[in-house]
Amino acid sequence: MELDIKELALLFFGLVLIVVIYYFLDKAINKNRKPKYAQPPVFYQEESKPKRQATPQVLQAYERLTILMERIDLPKLLSRVQPISSLKQDYANYLIQNIEQEFDFNLSQQLYVSEESWALVLTAKNTVIQDVLKTSLDEKVINADDLRMKLLTKSDNNNVVDLAKTRLRKEVTEMM
Repeated sequence: MELDIKELALLFFGLVLIVVIYYFLDKAINKNRKPKYAQPPVFYQEESKPKRQATPQVLQAYERLTILMERIDLPKLLSRVQPISSLKQDYANYLIQNIEQEFDFNLSQQLYVSEESWALVLTAKNTVIQDVLKTSLDEKVINADDLRMKLLTKSDNNNVVDLAKTRLRKEVTEMM
């Protein structure tokens, strides 16, 4: 049995998604399991975690990452990025290239946002790429136009993209 590059890429993105989901679930479970005696008394918690300041750079980072999430959202991405040939694999590669370029352009914004928000942004990007790859491997999809139509009917990735946008908005609201 021989695996081609498409299948390996799909497996890689699947593993990345599983690791990120495991990270969030593990963090949520362990957060709820802290024993009461491990928490410091209330009078010590006053300044334990200072509120993040809404500086212009921080607000711009949240704004840029929100725009990134809008731009890689499949319906908007597909309306902006037209097929370059009739081959479905060419179009899939072109879409992934556009997603990666958008992401790379905003890579430095991770310095200004929380780890949780950045992890959600990364998960959203990887989920969209995985959807493009998985759909391009579908044998019912014959050409680039079929791929485009099939991706437009998908709404799985919107949940992760919307979750990332909601988290970004929530953090900005908490800073204000």
